[in-house]
Amino acid sequence: MPSKAKTGKKLVIVESPAKSKTIAKYLGEGFIVEASVGHIRDLPQPSELPAELKKTSVGKFAVDIENDFKPYYVVSADKRKKVTELKAALKDADALYLATDGDREGEAIAWHLLEVLKPKVPVYRMTFGEITKEAIHRAMDNLRDVDTALVDAQETRRVLDRLYGYEISPVLWRKVARGLSAGRVQSVVTRMVVDRERERMAFKAASYWDLTGQFGAGSGSFKAKLASVDGAKVASGRDFNDDGVLTSRNAAHLNEELATSLAAGLQDADFRVRSVDTKPYTRRPAAPFTTSTLQQEAGRKL
Repeated sequence: MPSKAKTGKKLVIVESPAKSKTIAKYLGEGFIVEASVGHIRDLPQPSELPAELKKTSVGKFAVDIENDFKPYYVVSADKRKKVTELKAALKDADALYLATDGDREGEAIAWHLLEVLKPKVPVYRMTFGEITKEAIHRAMDNLRDVDTALVDAQETRRVLDRLYGYEISPVLWRKVARGLSAGRVQSVVTRMVVDRERERMAFKAASYWDLTGQFGAGSGSFKAKLASVDGAKVASGRDFNDDGVLTSRNAAHLNEELATSLAAGLQDADFRVRSVDTKPYTRRPAAPFTTSTLQQEAGRKL
């Protein structure tokens, strides 16, 4: 019996069904655009593993902890129908374009599609950052292979999530309360918060004073801060360590009594402005945060 003839069309698989119609319109009649609707495979629950695997090194996590932490993937139950539909669409196509997102998750979805669909036609990887006609056609002009480094990165994160969650969460249930969860990221961040809180609790405040004067100048006035006493810089917060001890040898430590005495002695003194420096100053608003600059600012302030 002769095999069914191909339609001559190219199959494009994206992640989101909401994007598929628009992308199909931009690509034209020579393309069929389908959506995977996210991931099609994942690590199963250990209880869902085949009986012959439950007592092996895969059985506890659905990850083979004795063989380079190799994950055991299955097609998700809610994606079996979708996989069947994609396989049917691929039978009528003469090329496959994997157009999932360009991040780690998108790259992993593209790889899983390759593993499950097992295409016998040319396969191309395409990515785009926006749904415009220009971006879609630019992506078609810059096709590439699946980036296995990104796939490995996503797989590593997924395996770590499973190991952390399944090992640490039960400890929380026993030691703290039922229903709590622990993860690859939140566990480390929690440790950082605890360490910072311990530092805060151990911190000893330093007691120091400074002196600010209000000076008249013609029809106006201005404030000035006492900078030094007898040639020694007046100590400020940065001159003390976390135990509240003055660490700067050349700083004058003003306590309440000394600051009050200085203020009284300077009350009727004659002051002169020695010099005035005028400099142009331009202040521009800070750029909107990116993920990295937000983390840097949070680390600096918190």
